[in-house]
Amino acid sequence: MDDTTRDQSDGHKALLELEAKFNTKARSGSLGIQGSQIQALTGFIHIFEHYPYPVVINAAILKLADYFRIHNNIVKYYVYKVFKEASDLHLAKVFNIEETVRRILPILGSNDPIARSITLRVLGCMSMIIADKLDVQFGIMQRLELATDQVELEAAIWAGDQICARSNRFPSVIFSKIVDKLENPHTPFEIKLGLVKIFRHMHQDIGMARQAKLTCLVLLENPNTDSKLVIVTLRTLTLLLNEAVIDRKEQIERLLDYALNDQREDVCYNVLNNLLLLGKNDITLDREHVLQLFRIIVSQENQRIQHKAFQCAQILIEAHRKLIVQIITSPMIETFMQSIMSFQRILAASIQNRHYPLMIASARLLFSILQIALSQKKTKDDAMDVDVPLVELKTTAYQVTTAITQVDISLIQDKNLNLSKHNKLQELLKIKAKFCLLLDDWDCDLTFKTAYGLLTHADDKIAAVLLPYLSTISENCKQLSTWFPTEALNELNKRIGRPSVYVNLVRLLLRTTKANHEMTVELVRLLEQFGNWDQTTQKYMDNGWNLYLVAMEAGSCGWFELMYCVINNLSKKVESEACFYWLNSLSWLAYAEWTLSDQKDPTQYYLKSLVDFKAFQVYDQPRTSQYWFIQLRMELIQTIQQALGILNIKNTRKQSKQMQMVAVQFRQVAIRYDFVAQSQFGIGKEALDILELYKVCALVCERASRTCLGNEQLFFCIDPSLIPLIEDADHKSTYMNNLLKKFMHTITSWEELSHLEDRHSACISDMKNILETILAQPLMLPKSFFKSHKNINIQLTTDPVLSEQKPMTLKPNEDLVIKFEGLVQVNPHLKHLEKRIKKAVIVSFLTKEKILHFNDRLGINMLFSEPTHMLSIDNNQSILSQPPTVYMANVRHSYFTYTGLLSLPKSTAKKEAWVNVFVKILDEDSGIWSVGPLQWGKVIWQ
Repeated sequence: MDDTTRDQSDGHKALLELEAKFNTKARSGSLGIQGSQIQALTGFIHIFEHYPYPVVINAAILKLADYFRIHNNIVKYYVYKVFKEASDLHLAKVFNIEETVRRILPILGSNDPIARSITLRVLGCMSMIIADKLDVQFGIMQRLELATDQVELEAAIWAGDQICARSNRFPSVIFSKIVDKLENPHTPFEIKLGLVKIFRHMHQDIGMARQAKLTCLVLLENPNTDSKLVIVTLRTLTLLLNEAVIDRKEQIERLLDYALNDQREDVCYNVLNNLLLLGKNDITLDREHVLQLFRIIVSQENQRIQHKAFQCAQILIEAHRKLIVQIITSPMIETFMQSIMSFQRILAASIQNRHYPLMIASARLLFSILQIALSQKKTKDDAMDVDVPLVELKTTAYQVTTAITQVDISLIQDKNLNLSKHNKLQELLKIKAKFCLLLDDWDCDLTFKTAYGLLTHADDKIAAVLLPYLSTISENCKQLSTWFPTEALNELNKRIGRPSVYVNLVRLLLRTTKANHEMTVELVRLLEQFGNWDQTTQKYMDNGWNLYLVAMEAGSCGWFELMYCVINNLSKKVESEACFYWLNSLSWLAYAEWTLSDQKDPTQYYLKSLVDFKAFQVYDQPRTSQYWFIQLRMELIQTIQQALGILNIKNTRKQSKQMQMVAVQFRQVAIRYDFVAQSQFGIGKEALDILELYKVCALVCERASRTCLGNEQLFFCIDPSLIPLIEDADHKSTYMNNLLKKFMHTITSWEELSHLEDRHSACISDMKNILETILAQPLMLPKSFFKSHKNINIQLTTDPVLSEQKPMTLKPNEDLVIKFEGLVQVNPHLKHLEKRIKKAVIVSFLTKEKILHFNDRLGINMLFSEPTHMLSIDNNQSILSQPPTVYMANVRHSYFTYTGLLSLPKSTAKKEAWVNVFVKILDEDSGIWSVGPLQWGKVIWQ
């Protein structure tokens, strides 16, 4: 008996136990139900979660339907609670739908309105599987029309809303009934609130959407309409027009008009929320709308609404940055400048009144506007027109920064700083740091020195807030290296007894100072004091976690000698094997990078790091991205070293041939970096930027390898990712970015050397310089590298099951029908990612043989994700039986399902193939993420 069969048997046993508990004869309960019966009913959810097999779930659902049909309203209510808690994943496995509905639906004919109400609620909970059943739709329509009891009517409205959300046909059926009830003056107010909400589903048909819109407008035009109904109607109208993609500009103007002229606070507040929903991704938002939003801010006396309007304006401006540029170069500039002055006055008043939410919101908006305006490059035609407002805007930026400085200093010196003010200080320092970096001639050195002086006398909480602030403004400090390292080391000697401040000081030192051996030796000595180093046992005795935090920071800042020393010592004092292998892996990685800085071959240490990471995976289930990150770093270094070796070959023809082979390897490394970035959903901007930078680095090396020897027959089109590097260098770019731009200019200049006799030696010299400089750059490790848990995991099941040991057997001319079911599990700490996931993209393809042995794990995932492209790169297209089939399924409540048809090749001598499946996800911004998993199985046909 296999595990699945055993689990199904256990599920049936558990179900029988619940049935026995429900039917236990005991004294009558006061409400006609016993405690054991309640326990039995609530136990059904446990059955669904622990035995999610169709046969078990169907038996449980039918049993619940029987209890619902036979027993009293109390039992019906608890059955309803079970259906309410059941997920789409469970309901999707119900195949006895007709029988289940046949047992529940007749209760709608009962004389008891409570029984009918509970029945309607149950039907609404089952909407996923019964949405298009005509008898269910008729029953809901009938109760919506005949119900006189408010509880029943509300239940009918809720059930209708749930069915409308799932059915393409029901909205048009129920539409006229909703309109009639809304137009009926005797319809209770609470009922109208529920009915209006259903209109948000009327977007499948444009004509129906417009009729729904007209009905909503009639409600809004009625002067007697209550504010709650106005709020619900405007929200429904916004959702409807957003989905139907009609009349959105008109709705934006309607919302702005309400926000400007309606005196009701709750209406104005909700209108601004609707404006965010509609305007954030809508191209119809224009500069007049922005100025009207500015007028709302200035004219609003209610601080709560004003705060919300500031937030709304800031988000919309960030989403439509070009509108600020258009305003600055238009006749609207005068009105715009008046609004900026008004915002500045509001900021000053909020500072005076210590109204921190309004202070932060106004400062954020001012920064967004000023950043966009001051970063624009003037053309010759409009230079004179733009100069004056830009000067005024820069003056405003100085004044805002100075004003915020007064606030943050007073908060830092506040001895009674509570949690709320602590958070406000953190936000204000973030904004101030942005302003300091925006202003090129702001004295960041003086600002840093002042804040550092406050840090040395501050408590642990304030020190933790000041650290990221000082780290940020240090980017524009020019004199830091002349005094800060010595000052920081002296301060560290005094702070050993305060671990939090000590760690923050070390972090600040590492972030602001370039790694060097002498400083590392001194820091190791200080950290041994901090960790109470035992010379006899060669172990740290105290502050182990704080030392690990220092090691992580060292890795993120390129101090790999320090990282190795600390991690290597920490690995001697661990309590679990998982921790031992994790620290060992980090230790070998740090040692590899330290070795590389001494111009030695680090390959063996990268391999040791990978081996220990594999051992760590045995004990834990971390993301594979760390392994891939180390692997790709090793591959890039090896390819660069190989290219440097080729450049020393004297035979020009042999050198040229091998250099082209290396160029192909650089291209493969770039493709692999690109895939790793696409496979890490929710990993964060820092990690994605680093992966993109290394991809571009590999592409620059490829470009150099293909062009340095000047072979015109090997012409290669420039990769689109390199185009930004050809443009003028931006002083705001990172050091590595500017370095790559410099290299690209060098590579493009080789074309001008074609007439020179020493072109070959000049290009070889440049090429060596490029590769050696890249090799000398320390590894960039994102903060997320040290987090082991996956952001997302997808549990995928197929029916029939894909298996290598038990192949599927099909009849002649029979196509393969596969049902895919998936549950998307998001890291509990990153629950916000759930809302971003919209669709599951299922890639399915047939191969003539098993393909898992073709490449490493990274290569396998790349192959399953893009089979046609990856097989063509490796010249293995012949094993692909036919082009891949791609299915798309909506993800609802973290669940998706799709039944797909996979045609098998007809004319083939070998009547067997491998079915391969890979899952991607589509996010709200239409980005595709190759997260997996992958599955494969064998199919045989006659």
